[in-house]
Amino acid sequence: MRFIRDAVRRAGLSALLVACACASDPEQPPLPPTPPQAFAWSAGAPCPLPRFEATGAVLDGELWVMGGFTGADLAVTRRVDIYDPEHDRWRLGPELPGAETHLAAVTLGRDIVVAGGFSGAFTTGRPLPTAAVFRLPAGGTAWQAGPTLPNAGAAFASDLLGKELHLAGGLFVDGNTDSPYHYVWDTAGAAAWSMAAELPNPRNHGGGAAAGGRFYAIGGRHEWNEQAGNVADVEVFEPETSAWASRAPLPVGRSEIGASTSTLSDGRILVVGGSMNGIMPSDAVDVYDPRTDAWATLPSLPEKRKGAVARQLGRRIVVSTGSPTSTDPIDTTFVGCCL
Repeated sequence: MRFIRDAVRRAGLSALLVACACASDPEQPPLPPTPPQAFAWSAGAPCPLPRFEATGAVLDGELWVMGGFTGADLAVTRRVDIYDPEHDRWRLGPELPGAETHLAAVTLGRDIVVAGGFSGAFTTGRPLPTAAVFRLPAGGTAWQAGPTLPNAGAAFASDLLGKELHLAGGLFVDGNTDSPYHYVWDTAGAAAWSMAAELPNPRNHGGGAAAGGRFYAIGGRHEWNEQAGNVADVEVFEPETSAWASRAPLPVGRSEIGASTSTLSDGRILVVGGSMNGIMPSDAVDVYDPRTDAWATLPSLPEKRKGAVARQLGRRIVVSTGSPTSTDPIDTTFVGCCL
C-alpha cells in the first residue's frame, strides 16, 4: 500500500511540474480571457396589439403590457398582453378594471397594483383622471378595489420602495395642472394613503424608480407642453430625512417614460426612449448609478420610441410597443442581450 501511495505522489508531482513548465513556456502563451458578450438588440415577437403609452409590469419573469392608445385618434384599450421571453410568445391576460392610460403599476409580491390614470378615450376631449386603485391577486382574473388615492391623478412617477408604494407629481384632478403631491401607501396593511414631502419640481409623464432605499423621480414635463416643457431633473426622496434632494440630471430632458423607467437587478436605474422637446421620440437607453450619481449609456434602440414599455427580464431588457412618430402606435418588440 505504501508503494502505491508513493507512486501516486510521484505521478501527481510530475503532472504539476509539466503543467508549470507549459505555463512558463514562452512558446506556449496562456489563452487570452474570453471577452464579455457585447450588448445588442434583436427583434422579438411583436405585441398582438399595436399601442403606445401603455403601462407595464413584470410578474413571474414575464412582461405585462396593459392598456394604452391604439391609434392616432387616441382611442384606448383595456387589453393586457403578456410576453414570455423564454419562448418569445404572447398570451392574453385579464383586462384592466378601469383607467387605460397614464396609470401607475407595480408588482407587489405576485400581485399587480394599478393606481390613478385616465379612463376613456381622448377622441372627443381629454377625460378627467381617476383616484381608483385596484389589485389583481396572484393567479387571479378579477381585480379587487384598493384604498382610493387622496386626489385623482395620472402620469405619476411611481414605484414600490420596500412595502411602500410611492406616487409623486403627475397631473392633478383637472388633468392638466402639475401636481406637487407625494402619496404613500404602506401595503403591509394600511387602510389608506398618507401624504409625504411634496415633489420640489412638480411635473408629469416622468419615470419613477426605487433603488438603494430611496425613491427617484426622473425627467417628465410641465403640463402638456411636449414641445418645450420636457425637463432633465432627477430628484430623490430619502425616507430617513423625509426630504427630497437633487441628483445628476438625465443626459437629455424627456417625458413619456413612465412605463420605460425601472430598477435593474444590480441597483442601477434604466430609462428607455421617451419624448424630447420638439415632440421628438428618442432612441436613448440610459442607465443611472445611484452609488456614483452618474449616467451611462447602452446601445441605442434600433428605432426611436415614445411611450414604450421596457423592463429587465433576467439578463435581457425587453422593450415593446410605443410610437416612433409620437402618435402612431406600433407592435414592435426589441430584446437587448445580455446584461
